[in-house]
Amino acid sequence: MKPALLLLALAALASCESVVTVTPPAHTPRLSLTYTLSNQPPTARYQQSFSDRGAFASTSQAILVNKNLEGRADATIEVRDASGQVVEEFRPDTSRYARLPTDYRYGAYIPVRNYVGVPGQAYLLRASAPGLEALEATMALPPLPALEAVSYVPQPVPAPGASGFTFDYYGLLSFAILDPAATTDYYIAYAPRVLDAAGAFWGYAYQESDINNSNVPTPTINLNQFVLSYVGNVNSIIPISDAGRQGQRLVYSSPIYLYYGGGYASNRPTPPPPAYLELTVSSIPASTYDFYQSVQRYRTANDNPFAEPAPLRSNVQGGYGLFGGASDVVVRIKL
Repeated sequence: MKPALLLLALAALASCESVVTVTPPAHTPRLSLTYTLSNQPPTARYQQSFSDRGAFASTSQAILVNKNLEGRADATIEVRDASGQVVEEFRPDTSRYARLPTDYRYGAYIPVRNYVGVPGQAYLLRASAPGLEALEATMALPPLPALEAVSYVPQPVPAPGASGFTFDYYGLLSFAILDPAATTDYYIAYAPRVLDAAGAFWGYAYQESDINNSNVPTPTINLNQFVLSYVGNVNSIIPISDAGRQGQRLVYSSPIYLYYGGGYASNRPTPPPPAYLELTVSSIPASTYDFYQSVQRYRTANDNPFAEPAPLRSNVQGGYGLFGGASDVVVRIKL
């Protein structure tokens, strides 16, 4: 009787199963591109610090393709102003191409004309590559943020926290933005660069909460105030919206650590003292805000089978990507 009952149970379970053949959606390869235009001159130091804003081109892949994404160095990219005049062109970054031929930066490009964006003006980006449909996108640089009340007050250095890092300098960074009342505006506040007396790079500034949470700083999301973003990494950029707070002062105030970039505390020579903090606060268009917000949602949903779909936002027609904008105010604080 027991074997018979077991067979009947197995047959019942088998009747609950069904096999469904799912055909992957057809994929048409398209040009993918990211580039953020700023009002800062694209000097070598700017391009190194804000590497995530640089032009990068690649080709989209089908959903089931699992090879590493590669860039492409044969794209033609240009930016036009509101009158239709070409104000910027790009060429492949051959230094990176020669050094990293299999890396994703194979598709990095550098500006030719070193054009500086003008806040308040509209721009059109166009790009093409052999065998792919051309793409284009529009973007208007917003007005400069009204930055005020910028200060840094040194504090006694606390004992090493959960991160285990040792720091020599610690203090309270504060600033505010006088936000316009008539519009919805979007901002990014970057962790300050630390400079020596000659204005050369000295090291990094980290938010206290980021240091204590992880050995690799990652911004802590707080919708009630600014959090600092970290340049060079699109995953570490947290934009803020003034929605519901138009016309108010948007205030940032938090302890930060200054970390010497010449080596780890255990083996570095005695560093020179830092002399300046260089704070950058940016106004960004709504499309740039939407893109960075979607990156955060994408990261949060990564490897979570129960998460809602989190596709990246794109403002590009005929392809994928971001034509971003950033109107930067840079303030140098003497320590």
